[in-house]
Amino acid sequence: MEYTQLTLDDYIQCKNDIKNNLGTIVKSFVRIGWLLTRIDKSGAYKNDGYSTIYEFAQAEYGMNKSGTSRFKKIYEKYSVPGDTPELRDEYKDFNQSQLTEMLQIPEGDYAMLHPKGNKEDFRELKRFNKENDSNPENLWSWKEAKTPEEKLKAAIQEFFRENKEILNDLYGKNLSVEEFAEEICPSGSRSYRKGTVFLMFYTLEQGIMVKIFGEAPAKMTYQELTEHIKQIFDAAAAGERTWDNYFGERNVEPGKTLGEADHSGEDTAMVPGQNMEIPEQAQPNMGQEDDISGQDDQIPGQDNIQNHPEYMPEPKVAPAQRTEEQKYNDRQARLDRESKKKLQEQEDKEKMQHLPSDEPKKTKQLRMASSYYDDILTGNMSFWFCKDDHFHIGDSLDLMEFKEGRHTGRTIQTEITYILNDYTGLEDGYCILSIKVTGAI
Repeated sequence: MEYTQLTLDDYIQCKNDIKNNLGTIVKSFVRIGWLLTRIDKSGAYKNDGYSTIYEFAQAEYGMNKSGTSRFKKIYEKYSVPGDTPELRDEYKDFNQSQLTEMLQIPEGDYAMLHPKGNKEDFRELKRFNKENDSNPENLWSWKEAKTPEEKLKAAIQEFFRENKEILNDLYGKNLSVEEFAEEICPSGSRSYRKGTVFLMFYTLEQGIMVKIFGEAPAKMTYQELTEHIKQIFDAAAAGERTWDNYFGERNVEPGKTLGEADHSGEDTAMVPGQNMEIPEQAQPNMGQEDDISGQDDQIPGQDNIQNHPEYMPEPKVAPAQRTEEQKYNDRQARLDRESKKKLQEQEDKEKMQHLPSDEPKKTKQLRMASSYYDDILTGNMSFWFCKDDHFHIGDSLDLMEFKEGRHTGRTIQTEITYILNDYTGLEDGYCILSIKVTGAI
């Protein structure tokens, strides 16, 4: 690691800056990473008796090791080149949680991402890359989908197989491009993936980002999407029954061949994916809708869900057909989502303004079996496993000896020097404390 020289005054200033900037974590995440990196490279933390930057950050600010590492990595990846805490212009509109997710996404795929995107969609892109990169022998592909364009059309076909109402609304209600975009992506961000194709839907203005594994990301407008849809589905257009007319016998169980369906007059050359097998693959956030008209005959005496409209999902209404009340409800839902996001950011900010290191040192008392007394007193056992009771480094911990259910009167006084509470295999709500004996009574 490159060495950085800091004077004692510089070191003290870095420590104070970190504490001050933790209160405005969203805007100052890169600056905190810069300061931690400077202290780390200079080894200045040794002035206070710490052996590593992680021990320093835990004791001074209550940061765990993974949090400290994230601060540093975000600084290293997103800051302006050179010894500066400035965030590069292209990343200034992303929040901290988005930047954290992007650490594990190749920079070549950043074009897929937008500051208004959902963090879960960022994670879905990360999973998409990981699955396709680590399992090349399992790559999903259409038998007739050889080129990137054919793969894209095949993915579009599957998207509408799983979104019946949108396809029927497009052909049955003559949606404008704006209404079509709103129906596909009402929240402003939505992802869909099928095998080697990943689609990231945004608003009409932002369009759709397309990632075909092995290819560079490309932008597609909603107008271009409608052109692809026409090439695939126009031959089977039948208003609000377009989905049934097109898929028909295609709507078979995964793994079965689709080539048995008879769609006379359909332009099969323009529809990649026919006469193929579709492997079973769960789709995140995409529920397939059942075709109720195709159900088996009702068994005599058996009740039918259609007789109970109170349990039926509310039918979707095209944007052009919505009432003023429905439009008002849509706006309120959007405001609720935005308010929830702002409240979460405010909560995060308040948490960082009340750091564990700012809390007064406390003395806690715990019961200890008599069999541990000698090992702890001699220092052979320098740790304690217990429920996490909001311990802080520097807190006093009195271990009271109990035997046969009664306090023997002996107590070992210790100080907490380290807390492990964020580790794989450690049950939620529990922690391991590193303790130092300070006395015994």
